[in-house]
Amino acid sequence: MTEFLQSIYVKISWIFFVYGALLLTVYFLGVILSARAVKRNKRRARFLEVKDIVSATDIPSVTLVAPAFNEGLTIVENVKSLLSIQYPFYELIVVNDGSKDNSMQLLIEEYKLKPIDSTFIVQPIPTAMVRAVYKSTEAQYKHLTIIDKNNGGRSDAINCGINFATTELVLCTDADCIIEQDAILKMVRPYLEEGDKEIIACGGAIGVANDSDIREGILKKLRVPKDLLTTTQVVEYIRAFLIGRMGWGEVNGLMLVSGAFGMYPRSRLLEVGGFNTKTVGEDLELCIRLRVHMEKLKKAYKVVYVPETLCWTEVPHSYNIFVKQRDRWARGLWETLKLHRYLFMNPRFGKMGMIFFPYWCFFEFGAPIIEFLGIVFMLIFGYYGLIDWPSAILLFTAVYLLGCIFSSVAVFFYILNFRHYSSAKEIAELLLAAYLEPFLFHPVLVFGQLKGLYKKLFGIKSGWGNMTRKGFSTKPSAT
Repeated sequence: MTEFLQSIYVKISWIFFVYGALLLTVYFLGVILSARAVKRNKRRARFLEVKDIVSATDIPSVTLVAPAFNEGLTIVENVKSLLSIQYPFYELIVVNDGSKDNSMQLLIEEYKLKPIDSTFIVQPIPTAMVRAVYKSTEAQYKHLTIIDKNNGGRSDAINCGINFATTELVLCTDADCIIEQDAILKMVRPYLEEGDKEIIACGGAIGVANDSDIREGILKKLRVPKDLLTTTQVVEYIRAFLIGRMGWGEVNGLMLVSGAFGMYPRSRLLEVGGFNTKTVGEDLELCIRLRVHMEKLKKAYKVVYVPETLCWTEVPHSYNIFVKQRDRWARGLWETLKLHRYLFMNPRFGKMGMIFFPYWCFFEFGAPIIEFLGIVFMLIFGYYGLIDWPSAILLFTAVYLLGCIFSSVAVFFYILNFRHYSSAKEIAELLLAAYLEPFLFHPVLVFGQLKGLYKKLFGIKSGWGNMTRKGFSTKPSAT
C-alpha cells in the first residue's frame, strides 16, 4: 500500500510541477511582451498625439453606451463624467434597465429630460421592451440620450444602446464608471494607426477609484483605498491589465476585453447579434465570438489593448460582495468555454484554437481546481507521511517570493510609465498588499471561483448577484 501511494505521490507531484512551471513561463513571457508593448505604445503616442486627433476631421464617430440598474447613488455624477469626455463626434446613450430605485427620476430632474418619438428607430438586435426614449431640453446636453426599458439584464441593455447608436464605433461602459476626459481620443488611436488588420475590439485599463476624490464626475485625486481588500484589488488590476493583457495583446492573443470599457465597430456587433444575454460572462463571450466571426470570414483582424488607465470603477469593499463577484466571473467563464468548446485544439482557427483557447481552459479555468486538488492531495499524502516537509516549505517559499516579484514588477512598471500612485507611502501600501495577497486575498478569490464552478457543476441556478456599492465619495466643484 505504501509503495503504491509513493508511486501515486511521485506522479502527481510531477503533474503539479509541470503545471506550475508552464504557468511561470507564461508569466515571464507576459512581463517581457508587455514591456515591449508599453514602449511601442509610448513611441506611437508621440507621433499621433491627442491634440492631433482632436483637430482631425476624419476621425470615427463614437457612441458611449452605459447600462444602469439601481445606480441611484452614483448615476448623476457618473453621467456628468461621461458627458465631460473630450471628443468631437460622440453621443452618450444611458440605458436604464428597469431600475427599481430613483435612478430614472434623478436623471429626468438633473438633465431636464423630455420623451421623444422613437417608433421610427430600427432595432436589429431583439431586446426587452423600450418604455420611452428621452432627450434633454438643455442645449449643453444635446449629445445625451436616455433609454428607459424593461429589465433584461446588462447585456440586453447594451444591445438596446447598440440598436439606437448611429455611429461607426460603440464604446461599452457602465454607468458606475468614471472615465478619463481624453479616454475616447486614446481609444480611437489604434483604429487610426492600423492599416493591414481590422480592429474588432479595443480595451482600456480599468483602475480602482474607491476612497478617491471625485468632483463633478471627474477623478480629481486618486488615493490608495483605505482597507486591505480593495488595495489588494488595485494590485490585482495592475498586474492583470498591464502584464496579462498587454502581453497577450502583443501576440494578438487577447480573448477578453473588459465589459466595463470596450470599444467595437458597430457593424461587427450587429453582424454577430450583439452581446449574449444567456451568460454572465458576456464580455469574454463576445470577444471570442467576434474572433470566430472574423476567422470564418477569413479577414485579418486584431484585438488591441490601450495600457493607460482610462476608466475608474468601484470594486467590492467587503469579502461577501467580492466572493459574489468572483463566483459570477467563474460561472461566466464556464459558460463561455462550454459554448465555444469546438475551438479547443481546432487547427481551423489557427493560434486561437491551438494556443489561446487551450490556455484559457488549462490555466484560467483550471487554476482554482488545481489549487484545490493540491490542498486535498497535500492533506492525504501528509497524513501518510509521504511529504518531505522541509522541501515542501522551501518550494512554497520560492513560489511565494516569485509571486511577490511579479506583483512588485507590475507595480513599479505601472508607476514608472504612468502618473498614478507616486508617493513613497502609496508605493509602500501597494507592496504591502501584494506581499499579503497570497495569505489574505488569494484564498478568498479561489473560494469564490470554486463556488461558481460548484454551482455550474450541480446546476444550481444563480443570476448576476446583488453587487451593493458604497458609491463614490463625491464633492461639489469649486467653480
